[in-house]
Amino acid sequence: GGEPRQLTYKTDIGPQPPRGGYDYRVLDWTPDGQQVLVRINTVAWDDRAGRPHLVPLDGSLPTPLAIPETGGGSLSPDGRQYVFTPIDREFRTWKRYRGGRAQEIWLFDRDSGISRQLTRNPATDNQPVWVGERIYFTSDRDYQLDLYAMGPDGGEPTQVTDLPDFDVLWPSGGPDAVVFEQAGALWLHQPSSGQTRQVVVQVPSDLPARQVRFAKVAGQIESFDLSPGGERAIFGARGELFSVPAKHGEIRNVSRTPSAREHSVTISPDGQQLAYLSDASGEYELYLRPSDGSGEARQLTRDGDIWRMPPVFSPDGRFLAYSDRKLRLRFVEIATGDTIEVDQTDRGGEITQYHWSADSRYLAYSLTGASGLGEVWLYDRLQGRKQRVSDPNFNAGDPAFDPLGRYLYFGSDRDYNLAFESVEFDYFYQRSRLLFAVALRDEVPSPMAPRSDEIAPPKAGDEDKGKDKAKATPTSSVEWDGLIGRTVKLEVPGGGYGSLLANEQGLFYLAGDGQGPAQLRFYGLESREAKKVADRIGAYALSANGKKLLLQQGQDYYIADAKAETQLGDKLPLDQMELRIDPPTEWAQMFRDGWRILRDWFYDAGMHGNDWEAVYSRYAALLPYVGSRTDLDYLFGEIAGEMNAGHIYVNRGD
Repeated sequence: GGEPRQLTYKTDIGPQPPRGGYDYRVLDWTPDGQQVLVRINTVAWDDRAGRPHLVPLDGSLPTPLAIPETGGGSLSPDGRQYVFTPIDREFRTWKRYRGGRAQEIWLFDRDSGISRQLTRNPATDNQPVWVGERIYFTSDRDYQLDLYAMGPDGGEPTQVTDLPDFDVLWPSGGPDAVVFEQAGALWLHQPSSGQTRQVVVQVPSDLPARQVRFAKVAGQIESFDLSPGGERAIFGARGELFSVPAKHGEIRNVSRTPSAREHSVTISPDGQQLAYLSDASGEYELYLRPSDGSGEARQLTRDGDIWRMPPVFSPDGRFLAYSDRKLRLRFVEIATGDTIEVDQTDRGGEITQYHWSADSRYLAYSLTGASGLGEVWLYDRLQGRKQRVSDPNFNAGDPAFDPLGRYLYFGSDRDYNLAFESVEFDYFYQRSRLLFAVALRDEVPSPMAPRSDEIAPPKAGDEDKGKDKAKATPTSSVEWDGLIGRTVKLEVPGGGYGSLLANEQGLFYLAGDGQGPAQLRFYGLESREAKKVADRIGAYALSANGKKLLLQQGQDYYIADAKAETQLGDKLPLDQMELRIDPPTEWAQMFRDGWRILRDWFYDAGMHGNDWEAVYSRYAALLPYVGSRTDLDYLFGEIAGEMNAGHIYVNRGD
């Protein structure tokens, strides 16, 4: 007990990600108890080469051992030798690894400065501790980490433990015992008796990290939409749905489901319903609920078995389009729950861009074609017909319908303006994307038709005005023949463009280099000019009536008029978006979600031979013992390690 004393003062390099371990790691004591053996990272963050140091208790400077790098390690009982692994990989969640960073046990003689290798095995041998005349270490020679022992001269090690299901981790040596962790419990092996037993440790604690708390969630927004008239913004944040007024009224949590995650929210064209994805059933399904938070949610689909992309309402509110990780594009009829498959590709990535026509008959989408380039396609819901509408020789995407049924807009890479790059001494295409419009019928005038100033004819009477108004009603016909031939380039120079949305007056789009926030621009059909709407926009939404915008600028959001040079005004008061958090409930959902994400996004559907349901059940048994988010991260790392693949990283949460 007593007051703790600080022994080291070097500023940490980190915080490092969990896979990097820690800048300071206590390994052992010297036999006289006057110095602590510590692995200290004193090099650049991306190197992480920790070196063993002896840190005196009197506060004097640490002294490094003559070893450039170490993982786990331990001193001999007389302190003259150091057993260690030259490679530090203990925090990497690589189970059953047999590659170039598989660790081996080495012995360093402090008197002679000579090191020699003790183990030579394709498997991992790590975490050595010296107890008496034996060196104990963990090894996965049988494809699960267990405790092994050998003499200081090496030789064939003997297996000490054979515990089921979980790895033996973090052994630590004492005068006549080795203590280690397995399955969340402490175990003790006594060399003198050869017995291994579980140690029951009870530490009374309130476990503050498990207590209910309130948190502001404005910094955790992952999806948003705008009501048809711009009266309210809808946000998905930290697994819940919030309704935020443009000016007056309260902020509402309209979902209140702590045990489930809601995301990818969108609002119906009449503003009465929210559609979103939720894992309340154990898999992500489409749900509907009243937008004001009243009433119960309705589960719309019941066939979820893979990750799904955000739903998109048809303008008549009868259908929801969505795609999934099986590279399918589908839509579901809201009244019946029937699902219709639109398309499925066998190459490239997921179909993530899809947009309904104003009459809800047609669905435009982009997918990867046979050449590997993006293509824009058009699907007729009534006839079940689909056809490519972009030239297959050029990469294309981002389709968006004109709300009056005249045009289909899209972007395509066709401007090959070479730029010279002096570092690599090469040329590249920096601003290749152009914007195009396809007239959906022959009768529709081209948006780039020649214009001539002429004397206007006499104004039409009321009857003719009515006819003009009727012509503005969205049509339900597309003339398939000659679609590609009716494609024209809009008067916009080449650039980096995306996120196309249209209203009656023209086209909104983001312009940027893909390295950060972009500029939102508006191309007017009448003026045939592109003008700035707002700067530093990460994403945006357009109201169903085409008159309002919801703009994301960093972590701030604004509702503004849908026009060029719009005024942002006051930002939405998202600091008032607060959520009651029950950590154990949230952690259980997150664990299932993490397990599901690994299942749905791993390149091998067979999960490298794992029974993935069994993996979930085995590690879910440890959930009741999770006491902090760090504990949960440990479980994430363990299930990721079961996949026996690299570059599956876990980052810290709150």
